[in-house]
Amino acid sequence: MREPKVWRKNEMEMELNMKYYIAIIVLWAGMAQAFAQQPRLKQADEYLAMTGQPDETKKSTEKQCNLLGTLYGENKRLILNLPDLQDVGTREVMPFGYKLNRASEVELTDANNNQGENNNLTESSVRTFFNKSIFSGVSYQLCDSVVYGITLFYDDHQHQRRAVIEKNLLRHFQQADYELEGVSVYSDPDYAVRLLPDKVEIYSLFHFPSVETLYPGVSHKVWYGPCRYETDGSSLMLAFYNQETKENNIQSAFNVSYKYPAGTSFKMTRIRFMLDDQTFEFPLEIEYTDISDDGKTLEERNTRTFLFPEELKAITRSQMINVELIGEEGQLLYKMPEFQRASAYTAYEYFRWNVTNPMIKYTRW
Repeated sequence: MREPKVWRKNEMEMELNMKYYIAIIVLWAGMAQAFAQQPRLKQADEYLAMTGQPDETKKSTEKQCNLLGTLYGENKRLILNLPDLQDVGTREVMPFGYKLNRASEVELTDANNNQGENNNLTESSVRTFFNKSIFSGVSYQLCDSVVYGITLFYDDHQHQRRAVIEKNLLRHFQQADYELEGVSVYSDPDYAVRLLPDKVEIYSLFHFPSVETLYPGVSHKVWYGPCRYETDGSSLMLAFYNQETKENNIQSAFNVSYKYPAGTSFKMTRIRFMLDDQTFEFPLEIEYTDISDDGKTLEERNTRTFLFPEELKAITRSQMINVELIGEEGQLLYKMPEFQRASAYTAYEYFRWNVTNPMIKYTRW
């Protein structure tokens, strides 16, 4: 009868020993974790001082390209003339999509003053017209030698030529997207136009270059567009893009930049897209704020908010798009102009072409 008692005693001792060992292991693990979270040792700083500091992360590289033009077949280019401004001289202007060659007698300058390793933006000097025109000259903006922007210059001492230009723009675009401090902006599915006191900037939305930002293993292809939406004292940049990884994983997203007078507060929290028959709402996080060099303007920036392809498709297909930016201290409501809608369209077109292209290998099924 005594043997079972001895057995139970040994069993209890083994159980206590096991708990003891487990407690020691947990304690050592906790000490190791606590040690790992301590500040860097002084010896590490001395070693870095002797051997050199670690390399700082290099700025991500950027390059510009006509994103839509790369999707529609090789050796095929869309040629687009200027809007009809009822001016004989402007009929001499090279069309959007025209590509310069060695025989082109156009003097070019670097649009970014030779900044950046992958800079491929150039602009021409101002050239005069052979035929009679209310404009004094024209210059071209090019990406990879392809015309995407045209600037027409004029002298308006008696304020008559601007009235003629504005009349012709209204005839083509019906109404301005906005007018602010001597600047009027017009857009339709083909063009974005900025009318200023001494020049008219005209851009082809199809040919306007996208910005590809390259990160390690990831690239962002963003279509910022030629304009921001401006109101009295504030402006909004809304840009759609695709995030693409080396595994050909593509996700659509957008970013928001809102600028307003310093000394006030907005603190954006949400954005709504109100379409024909539905509304999409997305939360926004202010990833950073920045103040302008003169200290007059404050910028809030959200750099990445993902959305589903079905939502991006609905935005591009809707007849009406109202945008509401909501902050803790106010809100901004406006009708999305065509130069912002083109950003969503470009992102969706790129997504469709690149997501379906891998299926080409199944054409023989």
